[in-house]
Amino acid sequence: MKGKTVSLAAELAGIADTLESAQLIAELLVNDALPDDDTVNRAPRMLEAVLSLAVGRVRLLRKVLIGAADAGLIEHRNNRALPHREGDDPDVVLPPLPAKKKR
Repeated sequence: MKGKTVSLAAELAGIADTLESAQLIAELLVNDALPDDDTVNRAPRMLEAVLSLAVGRVRLLRKVLIGAADAGLIEHRNNRALPHREGDDPDVVLPPLPAKKKR
């Protein structure tokens, strides 16, 4: 796998967006604001799916942070580390794991 660098800020923003979607579904469900009975019936499964995705992503991110997984596993067009430019917010860049030497 080719090593990639990942923006931690962008990855966390993506996870936050995912969790906000679950929050929105829950809010609509509690306030009886979903459009129809079919959507009301599907809402618990939608919540389960969105939360499962977020949990899986956080677990994989943890592995990257402790060096147990390569950042390339979580690399996506939405979290690619871009060259730092003046005026940018500070960020943490997750580099790829060093290549293991063959013996």
